[in-house]
Amino acid sequence: MLISAATISSCSKDDDADPVLPPIGGYSSSDSVAASNLIAKWSFENNLTESKSGLVGVGTAVNYSAGKKGQGWQGSSTVASYAVYTAPTSIAAALTSYSIAFWVNTDSMKLPLAVPTQGHGAQGLLSIVDAGGFWGGANLFFENRDPSHGDSLRLKLLIRNTRTGVNWQDQGPILWIPNSLNKWIHVTLTYDAGTGRFSAYVNGALGGKMEVPYGPVSGGTYIQYLDNPGDINNGNGVAIYGPIQMPASTKIVLGSHQFTTTPPLNTGGTQQPWATTYAGKMDEVRIYKSALSASDISALYQLESAGR
Repeated sequence: MLISAATISSCSKDDDADPVLPPIGGYSSSDSVAASNLIAKWSFENNLTESKSGLVGVGTAVNYSAGKKGQGWQGSSTVASYAVYTAPTSIAAALTSYSIAFWVNTDSMKLPLAVPTQGHGAQGLLSIVDAGGFWGGANLFFENRDPSHGDSLRLKLLIRNTRTGVNWQDQGPILWIPNSLNKWIHVTLTYDAGTGRFSAYVNGALGGKMEVPYGPVSGGTYIQYLDNPGDINNGNGVAIYGPIQMPASTKIVLGSHQFTTTPPLNTGGTQQPWATTYAGKMDEVRIYKSALSASDISALYQLESAGR
């Protein structure tokens, strides 16, 4: 079935329920996907409004440009740009399982310099702040890259699980995203506490290579454990990672690490030569308190791609 250009253009970022359009994956709009588990959403329609939980944000040198869906966040390679939100402790506490979905468009990953320099080094996208630690409870950022990495981005999600009995408290897989520079790509990262399974989806599909603590894995998914499993087959027979228990948090930062804001959001934080705020574009950032299903992730990607 063909959909005319006039029909598509009639859908704005905030007009997601046009009854003329057929549903995708059983949903008429992106906001309908796993709606009961969506706890935070940013659309960057020329503002910093968080539309799900009503989080209050304060921006520093934040700018906007054409996004994937309407307007989007525009980072900078010359000026530190980020936003800090006040959040109830219930948000971090709810993320025993999670999904984080977002669009990014960047080519600006650059090796760090000898001194902290804007736009060079690991670039922060999102952090759920742990004021008492160097890293936050959740830390989403692009790792350093250089020309030898070709057209691939290196995306890392570092999660802290402080639950009693978890020895490997900091789990931080790195996802390689090939053929990803200078174009909009959709990424969804999920974790299911019941199975210990972490999964990565790019443009709605599971897959890709990941670096994990006990070796590279392919296929976009692997099991996280509370201690060293020895190998990919859990030769040491340890238990799965289980429910996440992040440090209590009252702040979320977008476009930065928690230690690259001014002043830093963590106690004793300092600027690091290998880290900086985000210099690219991003759009439609969503946090869910559950691991989305593959079908829901595919629907979310297709709906947002269609401006719905």
